[in-house]
Amino acid sequence: MYKKLNSKIKIALIFDLDGTLIHSLPDMHLAINKTLEEFNLKKITEKQLGLFVGQGMLRLSERVVKFCDGDESLICPVYNSYRRNYSDVPYKFSTFMKGVHVTLKKLSEKNIPLSICTNKRQFVTEKLLKQMKVNHYFKTIVGAQDGVPLKPNKAMIEKVIKNLNLKNHSFFMIGDTFNDVEAARLSGIKSVFVKGGYSERSVENFKADFTLNEMSELLSLLNV
Repeated sequence: MYKKLNSKIKIALIFDLDGTLIHSLPDMHLAINKTLEEFNLKKITEKQLGLFVGQGMLRLSERVVKFCDGDESLICPVYNSYRRNYSDVPYKFSTFMKGVHVTLKKLSEKNIPLSICTNKRQFVTEKLLKQMKVNHYFKTIVGAQDGVPLKPNKAMIEKVIKNLNLKNHSFFMIGDTFNDVEAARLSGIKSVFVKGGYSERSVENFKADFTLNEMSELLSLLNV
């Protein structure tokens, strides 16, 4: 069991998106299978696709093509098709991860600065958050964009921190994969790993500062 934080510490929270706040896999699955049908490749299960999420759409496309026994020459066409399909419909079957909605509401009521740092593309992230009616909770949103390396590189977290321009705050990165934990470590901030997301690795290998079974436990950890 984790030790609760000192309630006098000024905190700012940075959230991953897919598998952390939102169960977006159903809509990713819809989009990728539409693409696979287009290229006459075998379809993939939602569970298997979940193991490929977290490193951006290009890397996901590479792994899907390889899994489906497609030729390497198909990676870029599959990537472009998948990106288009998902951008068109990012929110049809997606839902909030367990405990997320009540947690965001409570944190917002406590005036704790909340932000997003995700390897999902910037405009798709903004579109999805708006469609799910939670965009108002976040002071800054940093998604995949030109010139900014993806997590586990620290660049995206540093961009979030720079955008916020907060003084005397302790930052926490909250996510469901090694990329989130490692990006936090490289940035010199605390990491919070939330179980039940899209990680393909055992939690014991992560060495996160804190580990939660589900998002609502964050409230207890932060003592809010």
